[in-house]
Amino acid sequence: MKTTLLEASIFAKQNPELKRLLLLSGVLPVNDTLIECHAIESKLNVLYGSYGSGKSVSIVDILVTKCLELPYFRCYFGRKVFDRVRGSVHKTITDRIKDRNLTNYFSFSEKPNGTMVVKCEKNGNEFIPFGCDNSESMKSIKDPSHIFCEELDQFSFEDFGFLYSRLRKIDCELQFWGAFNTERVFQTHWIRKNLFDGGFADKCYKKLVNYTDNYFLNQEEYLDQLKIIAGGDALKLNAIAKGAWGAMRTGSEYWKNFSEHKHVKQISQKPDDSVHVSLDSNVHPYVTQSVWTVSTTEKKIKQIHELPCHSPNNNSTKAAKKFVEYLKINNFEGVVFVYGDPTIKNSNTIDEENRSFFDKYIAVLKEAGFVVVSRVSKSAPGVAISGAFVNEIYEGNIDGWQIEINDSCLLSIEDYIMTKENEEGGILKAREKDKELGISYEKYGHFSDAKRYFIVKLLENLFIKYKSRGRKSGTYSIPM
Repeated sequence: MKTTLLEASIFAKQNPELKRLLLLSGVLPVNDTLIECHAIESKLNVLYGSYGSGKSVSIVDILVTKCLELPYFRCYFGRKVFDRVRGSVHKTITDRIKDRNLTNYFSFSEKPNGTMVVKCEKNGNEFIPFGCDNSESMKSIKDPSHIFCEELDQFSFEDFGFLYSRLRKIDCELQFWGAFNTERVFQTHWIRKNLFDGGFADKCYKKLVNYTDNYFLNQEEYLDQLKIIAGGDALKLNAIAKGAWGAMRTGSEYWKNFSEHKHVKQISQKPDDSVHVSLDSNVHPYVTQSVWTVSTTEKKIKQIHELPCHSPNNNSTKAAKKFVEYLKINNFEGVVFVYGDPTIKNSNTIDEENRSFFDKYIAVLKEAGFVVVSRVSKSAPGVAISGAFVNEIYEGNIDGWQIEINDSCLLSIEDYIMTKENEEGGILKAREKDKELGISYEKYGHFSDAKRYFIVKLLENLFIKYKSRGRKSGTYSIPM
């Protein structure tokens, strides 16, 4: 079936019967501002902007048409977390095939545990899923012609580099497509640094699209929804409705002295002779692992990596295996120091043998051959005082110590920016609901907690002095 494009502004004005006949004849209504995207020949392409702008649907429509018409087409589609692919990108692909009356041309499964491969029976072209947290799906990426990353802002620059490097097959069209909302893309994010301001800027096709460009929704009603979501926050509304870049600081941040401009740097992810991992064992939205190195000569504390373990890896043993995998990839043979919250007592923490989250976690590391030292405190530090202590380090007021965060630690940076302070000076425990999983959880604060546990224990003597308001310089022997 030959696809004919029609401006959505025109399509929207037609009566239901004419719309039905147009769709049956192969007409594809496209939001006016995105029609040009169907003719784009550039290799690197991104659509970005507000909620409800139809970015993913538009890209999927482009790719479905190419799948039908190109002699060779193998598209790998995915998200950062593999388990989120079925309910998002895969569903968008299958829904669009059905909406466009193309089911006779494609084979696919909609079963909860069925294959996510979508095949064009007309020519053998196909869509194949992947997730950057799933090593097997990444290893299977072979000879792609097209790659689509939904929520591109959640991918690391290393993820992007690996995927983009796979587009190397000769004698076929090669395209990378990414889509993302701008709400969580701050100035230091790799997308802005590389695709908008850096070396790739002139090589990347970029298109800003907002909900006001989408003729397939009631724009007035949708704006009311966005206002509710923003909760009276004008900066957030500007981001989610107008595609403004990541929300600026409002003055109620928990990490008052953290600056993404001052403290975020390019740092090697490879650990030194020793490595420090700090854990927050909440199951949702992920088990948190932040990875650090320490230089006593430079007095620098560096977060070099983050390992958020989403379902099904959100328990102690599987999280530990992910950390082991990271260590082995980097050929690490030194000592591992483990930190974290000792007070958590949930079903993920204690098993039938009375082993804690940390007992099980450390056991996996030792079984993998690593020397492990537990530095989990007997009691958790006060949230307000420990946060104030770390803030003083950010400001350079604690014996010359400095904190640096690797610019690849995207979730951590977002957490450090977005975690808010409550009236007592602690962390505001705001909860959100995941519509895909049907669960409620605290979106922010997990990497912040892991950072507190680590730094307060690392600089324990200085923290004790700080608590007693003895802020004079002191010395402390750091475990290496």
